[in-house]
Amino acid sequence: MIPNDWKIMSLGEICSNHLQTGPFGSQLHSHEYVENGIPVLMPKDLNDYRADLSSAAKITPKKANDLKKHILKKGDLLFSRRGDVARFALIDEKSEGSICGTGCLKARPNENHSSKFLAYFLQKDSVKQWLEQNAVGQTMPNMNTEILRELPLISASSRKEEEKIAEILSTWDKAIETVEKLVANSQQQKKALMQQLLTGQKRLLDENGVKFGDEWEKTNLKNLLKEEKARNRDKAITRVLSVTNHSGFVLPENHFSKRVASDEVSNYKVVKKGQFGYNPSRINVGSFARLDDFDSGILSPMYVVFEISTPKLDSDFFNFWMQSHEAKQRINNSTQGSVRDSVGFDAMASFPFKLPTIKEQEKIAQVLTLADREIDLYNQQLDKLKLEKKSLMQQLLTGQKRVKI
Repeated sequence: MIPNDWKIMSLGEICSNHLQTGPFGSQLHSHEYVENGIPVLMPKDLNDYRADLSSAAKITPKKANDLKKHILKKGDLLFSRRGDVARFALIDEKSEGSICGTGCLKARPNENHSSKFLAYFLQKDSVKQWLEQNAVGQTMPNMNTEILRELPLISASSRKEEEKIAEILSTWDKAIETVEKLVANSQQQKKALMQQLLTGQKRLLDENGVKFGDEWEKTNLKNLLKEEKARNRDKAITRVLSVTNHSGFVLPENHFSKRVASDEVSNYKVVKKGQFGYNPSRINVGSFARLDDFDSGILSPMYVVFEISTPKLDSDFFNFWMQSHEAKQRINNSTQGSVRDSVGFDAMASFPFKLPTIKEQEKIAQVLTLADREIDLYNQQLDKLKLEKKSLMQQLLTGQKRVKI
């Protein structure tokens, strides 16, 4: 239910049918792109409901003039025409004057409606579902102006009310943007700290306030790690796990559309708390983790499982080292020339490794753990703000909660 003075309208009505497809492929070719010029916005440039000009293709002003009917104005809404058809951006003063690319559709709301209000409404899950369900095409979803014209939306009683609602929601966006910057800054600081601490460029103070000075021992990971090949022969363990590059060890049913494990798990590898696991074909994109959240689990036979074999190596220190630039370089170098781009345990065990004293390792791990906690706190704050915004959108964009004009 919406207020009596609100209306359900189609995007075509709101835009007075000012919907337009980007130029045909014959009108714009990749060989016409130049290093400096007028940005041409493609679906890949529509990020977080804004146009990202940083990697947009560019054309000469002369070519842009040939495509002048596709020039974007502030307040235009730009939609992806293929692939992720729910992707869109509100054109602001920074992206005004850019060109609507071949893979996009342009919508220009009439003067009775607020573009910012519409942009918030387009972020709703129900709109995304409608666009995905109504797209055409089997292998890749496609959108066209005829379909987009029918997209059902809601308009408030007046443009003034729409603008007031957008103004309120924009305060949440500003808060979210501020915290996102704090997250990014903290991540950069942690990255710099890792580079300094895990290579010995920067030395910390010991418990007596004296800088660590012992030389780091040069060794190989084969002297510090041991592969574990235990199988789930008795099928005693039923918890099937996977390793992702963003969440570490996960239950597949919580992260994938279907349970990926086979029913026959007797050949699956056992992994215990504190041990490490990775997919040899995906470690180059970060699919590596230590099992912290479960006492045990089982992994597909293709995974590698190993543990630390000596008290000389601190588990937290090693876990941070595996996230470092040095570790990533060694992994990438190891896959070069490999037919399958995989890194087995023997290849990893051959990596050179500089080993500080256990006390210095523990101190380094403590500092980096604090950096992680700071990032986690900011991310929690970010999640809270996003939930608040979603709740407020539900109330304001449907008229459940009215604003004073």
